[in-house]
Amino acid sequence: MNKIHVVAAIAAGLVAVLSAQQQSYAQYGDGIPVGSPGISEETLEKCTALGIDRTQCTESNVLLKERGNLLGGGSGTGFIAKEAGQMVTVIGILGAIFGGVAAAFFLMGKGRQVKTV
Repeated sequence: MNKIHVVAAIAAGLVAVLSAQQQSYAQYGDGIPVGSPGISEETLEKCTALGIDRTQCTESNVLLKERGNLLGGGSGTGFIAKEAGQMVTVIGILGAIFGGVAAAFFLMGKGRQVKTV
């Protein structure tokens, strides 16, 4: 190999190692510094007041936390049902649908005869 190729390979390896090291510092830093793009001093104060960790401090997290406080800690509407009677009704309807489909497949399978030669 040529000496120039060896020097170029070492330089490329050094650049790769240094760029990876810089990324790891950015990933495992001690928080978001004041003055970084998108984070204002007011937002950091709101995060502190709402109990949001400094590393998770964003405008969307502040708005989400404030919305949760206004609605009493939840999204507002239950996904399926709020009461036990409603839940039993939903389970009964789903059971009837899936049971009907299973019965139809069973009856279709019974109606066909497999002939062996």
